[in-house]
Amino acid sequence: MASDKPRPSKRRKLDSSALAEPDGGRLSESATLKPLSPAVLLVSLPGLLAHPPNHKYYIPSLVLSLAALRKCLKLSGLSPEIECRAWTGLAEIGMKVISGGLSQSEDYPWAKGIEGEVEKAMSKGSIIAQKHPSLRPYKLHLALLQAQLSQWQHKFKFARTQLRKLLSSFAPNDPPYTIYSVHLAYINLLVSPSSPNNIASSSSTPSSPPVAGSQDMHAALSAVDDLASAANSKGHKHMVLLSRVLHLRILVAANMWADVPEALKTAEQALGLSYQASATPKPRRPGEQDQFISFEDNFEAAMAVHLLMMSVVFFTHVGNAEEASPRLAHLHALMDSGVLDKFPDGMVEIPLPNSAPVVLHVTHPRVLFLLTFLVSSTSKRDAVGRKPKRKVFAQAGLDAWENESARDISFALWAGIGDVEEVEQRLARIRADLLCELIALSIMRSEFDVAEKNLDILVAHTRTYDIFPLFAARIALHHGHLAHALGQSVRASQCYNAAAGNAEPGSFVHAAALASSFALRLGLMQREHSAQGEDQEESGLPYERDIVDEGIHIAQACKGMGGTLEAVGQVLLACLTPEILVAKQHLKQALSLATKARDNHLRALILALIASHYFHTASDHALEMLQTCEQLAAGLGAPVDKSKPRPDSTDAAIPVGNAPLSLWVGERFLELFRRAGKEARVQKQLAHNKLLAKAVEDLVRRGTRTGGQDPLNTMS
Repeated sequence: MASDKPRPSKRRKLDSSALAEPDGGRLSESATLKPLSPAVLLVSLPGLLAHPPNHKYYIPSLVLSLAALRKCLKLSGLSPEIECRAWTGLAEIGMKVISGGLSQSEDYPWAKGIEGEVEKAMSKGSIIAQKHPSLRPYKLHLALLQAQLSQWQHKFKFARTQLRKLLSSFAPNDPPYTIYSVHLAYINLLVSPSSPNNIASSSSTPSSPPVAGSQDMHAALSAVDDLASAANSKGHKHMVLLSRVLHLRILVAANMWADVPEALKTAEQALGLSYQASATPKPRRPGEQDQFISFEDNFEAAMAVHLLMMSVVFFTHVGNAEEASPRLAHLHALMDSGVLDKFPDGMVEIPLPNSAPVVLHVTHPRVLFLLTFLVSSTSKRDAVGRKPKRKVFAQAGLDAWENESARDISFALWAGIGDVEEVEQRLARIRADLLCELIALSIMRSEFDVAEKNLDILVAHTRTYDIFPLFAARIALHHGHLAHALGQSVRASQCYNAAAGNAEPGSFVHAAALASSFALRLGLMQREHSAQGEDQEESGLPYERDIVDEGIHIAQACKGMGGTLEAVGQVLLACLTPEILVAKQHLKQALSLATKARDNHLRALILALIASHYFHTASDHALEMLQTCEQLAAGLGAPVDKSKPRPDSTDAAIPVGNAPLSLWVGERFLELFRRAGKEARVQKQLAHNKLLAKAVEDLVRRGTRTGGQDPLNTMS
C-alpha cells in the first residue's frame, strides 16, 4: 500500500570548501579557513596535547609540548604576545616535570637539567611582560611559577618574599582573580612545612605528617585575614566564605583547639548552618529523614563538605557527641545526595563579576568519599552492642576502599604527577586508619583473633605503601593494648615503651602510650601487694613520691588531648590520691567526660572504680553502679544475633564480653548478696562466676601460648 506522506526531498551536497553564513546564504569559494601560522600552531599545541597525569600518554604529551615550545621560540619575527606565551608555557610544562620528580629520575633522561631552562623561561617571559603593559597577567603568572620553583629548591624565605612583594605591587586595574590567586598561593606556602622533602627518595618518611611551625601558622592566619579583608572590600561573598573555611582548617591542622569554636561558629554562619544538639536520637517514622540544607552552588557544596568534616572531628576530639551527631547526619545527607558529583576532579570555580573565575583545587572527591567512612567510625565512640556503629562504618569503609581501588581516578588537565601521588598516599593512610579503628574496637570487645588478623594486615599494608613510619607508634600501641588485654604484662610494657619512643613528643599517641604504661605499672604493683598480703595504711601515700609525681606529670600531659585522654588522666589521679573524697571527685569528672563522649568502654571502668569506693559505705549505690557496669561489660562482645545457647549444652560458648571486668563485678555482687542474706541470689551468682572464671582462665591460657609478632623487631 502506498504511503500518503510525501517523500522527503534529498539534501543538496555542499562543497567542503564552502561555508554557510548565519542567514543561510552561501560563501564564495575563496572564503575558506586560513591556515595558522607556525608560531600560533606551535604555541597552541600544549593545550591540544594536554592529558590528565594518570593518562597513559601524559609523559609523551609533556615531551611533545616541550618540543613544540622550543621550536616556536627558535622562529624569527615572533610577536611579543606569542613569545611571552611560549616562554610562559615552557615554564608551566617545566614545572610539571620538576614537581613530578621526572628531572630527578634516571628513567627520563630528556628531563635532566630542565631546571635551568625553566629559570631562563621565567626570566625571559618576565622581561617581555614588563615591557608591554598589556601582557601584565603573564608577569603575575610567571611570578607565581617562580615562587613554586623557589619552594621546590627549598628557598622558602625567598619564595615568601617574592609573594609579599607581589601582593604589595598590585595595580587598581588588576583583575580580582589574579589578586586572590596570589593571596591563596601565599597562604599555601605558609602552611606548607619548611623542611626539605626529597621527592626522589621516600625512605626518609617522617614519623608523622609534616606540619608547619607555630610561627608560620600565625602568619598564615594573618594572611587569611588579609584575604578576607580584600574580599569584603570588593563584596565577594564566596571569597569571604573561603577565608572562613581556611581559617578553621589552619586552626585544626595546628591543633589550636581553643580557637576552633569561634572560627567554626563564624564559618557555619557564613554557610547558613545551625544545629541543635541532641542527647538521644529522635524517634522517626519508617522512611522519615532529617531535613538539612542542600547546596546547588558547586563551591558552596564543596565548602560545606569540608566544614562538616572538620566540625565532626573537632567535637569528637573534645568529646562532645551531642554536637557531633547532627553534623555527621548532615554530612551523610549530603553524600547521599551525590554532592561529590559537583566537583568530580577536585576542581571548583568561584565566579567573580567582571573577572575570570578563581579556580580552586579542593580535596579530591575520592578522598572525601572514603574519609566520610573514617570520620563516621571515629565519631562513634560506643563499643557496646551487637552491631556497634564504629565497627559498621569502619568495615563499610574498608569494603568501599577495595571497590574504589579498582576504578580510575579523575584528575584535571592542569594536575601533575604530584597530585596523583598525594591522592594515592591519602587513600593508603585512610585504609590504615580504618584498620586501626577496627583493631582498637576488636580489642575493646575481646575479639582478639580479629585484632591480630587486622594487625597483620595493617603492617603489610603500611609496608606496601611505604607509610609504616607514620603508623609505627600506633601499631606498637595496638600491640601493647592487645598484650595488656591478654595478660602479657612484659610484652605490653615493651610495646608501650616502643610506642612512646616512636611517637612525636606531645602527640596523642605519645600521651596515650605513657598513660597506658603507667596504668600497667600501677596494676602490677597492686597485684604484687595483694599477693604479699600487704595492707596500705589510710594515712600517707600508697605509692612512692616519684611514682606520684610521674603520674601527675602524665595526667597533666593528657589535658588538652581530647575528652578520652583527659578522662584517663582523671582516673590516674584518682588512683594516686590517698584521700577518698578527692578520688571520688576525679572519678566523677572522668565519668562526666566519658558519658559526654558516649565512650561506654571507658565508662564501664570508671563505674567499677566508683563502685569500689562506695562498696563498704553505700551498698545500694554501689549495687546500682555495679549493675550498670555489668551490662556494659557484657555488651563489650555481644554476638550479632540474639540466639542463646541451651542451658544443657556444654559445647556452646557463652559470650561474656569483658571477662576480667565481668568476673570482678560478679565477685562484688556475691559479697553484697551474702551481706544481705540473699541465699538464692548467692547460689545463682556462684554459678555465673564459675563460668566467668573459666573464661578468664581461657583468656590467660590464650595469652600464654600466643606470642605474636614483636613490634620492636618490626620497627628495626
